[in-house]
Amino acid sequence: MLGRFVSAIGIEMPQDFPIKPYENVLKRLVDENDRHPTSFWSEFASAWNAIAYRFRSCAEHDGAFTESIGRAGNSPPSPERYVQERELFCFFVTGMSTIESFCYSLFAIGSMLDAQTFPLETAEGKRDVTPKMTIDKFGTAFPCEIITSILKRLNDSQEYWDWRTMRNILSHRSTPSRQFFRGGGHDGNAVWGGILIDENTTVSRRRWLANNLSDLLEATDTFTVGKFF
Repeated sequence: MLGRFVSAIGIEMPQDFPIKPYENVLKRLVDENDRHPTSFWSEFASAWNAIAYRFRSCAEHDGAFTESIGRAGNSPPSPERYVQERELFCFFVTGMSTIESFCYSLFAIGSMLDAQTFPLETAEGKRDVTPKMTIDKFGTAFPCEIITSILKRLNDSQEYWDWRTMRNILSHRSTPSRQFFRGGGHDGNAVWGGILIDENTTVSRRRWLANNLSDLLEATDTFTVGKFF
């Protein structure tokens, strides 16, 4: 189910997207750039837009996969099997891209405050930005901020690394085969790359993504209130 529009890009977002802190940060940084223009603004703005685009895509792939499982089960023949594999691929890729886009936009915010610690002047500098680099730089420059502790918590979570691993497998290596259980308490279950395939496969992971994104955006809202006037 969709909710309110994101004003900057004119699309309606799912109800679980944390739109209030997202819009708060965007408006604050727009006002800041109007007062003190910076070359890092475009890097922030494009990445901030990507957060919303990627999250909505992830939500749509969650819905499509869950609908297919409910209708066709966990072992449909082609072409329905292709539909499920497509939606799984897109779900994991866009979900991880949501996090990576957020971390890049946060790095750009850091550049507005301290360009030396958060270098974005060159193409190489932009390519070098990763979630880990953002976490490390915030740990150095802003060790006592709430956003820094939440970034570290994200990086320490098994869910994050499981998602990242699956994204990398799907994007760079292969499509996992499905293994099926016959007999016993798990009869009929299917496992895909170590993940149970059922109506909760993407739903539970989307919930984790939405909850963590909400924490990250709310902390960024608090952080920018304290740094930009």
